[in-house]
Amino acid sequence: MDFDEKLADLFIDLAEPPTPASGTAHAVQSGKLLYISGVLPISEGKIAAKGRVGLEVRPDNAKLAARTAAVNALAIIMAECQGTLNKVKRIVNVTGYVSSGGDFRQHNKVLDGVAELFSQVFGPAGKHARNAVGCTGLPNDACIQLSLIVELK
Repeated sequence: MDFDEKLADLFIDLAEPPTPASGTAHAVQSGKLLYISGVLPISEGKIAAKGRVGLEVRPDNAKLAARTAAVNALAIIMAECQGTLNKVKRIVNVTGYVSSGGDFRQHNKVLDGVAELFSQVFGPAGKHARNAVGCTGLPNDACIQLSLIVELK
């Protein structure tokens, strides 16, 4: 399966990853593993959904924001892999931090936006282990932030 072609078939255009915070990197490779952290749902230079899921953000909008963050993660992977997703062997793990409030307990459903995208792009290689973590706030008031572990060929 050609992951770059699949991305094109899905009409997904990847933007340049934003500049990482001072003293950090979007990704660090150790052996065949690529660790990616701090991926926010930025679209057209703005946070796609701000606030806490269950209070200011509806769960379906948070799921879309999670997909946006996953698209941004793909842009980071592509940048780290010299412009191709075809160096990916599999997505190993995704941790999603969901800013939530009230009685919201469906953090896993928010992360379905990530799982669905990775399944579409990578097929069976997109199936991953997952952690859904609720928190009271995230950088720039984003409703979601992702960390990933990706195995490269």
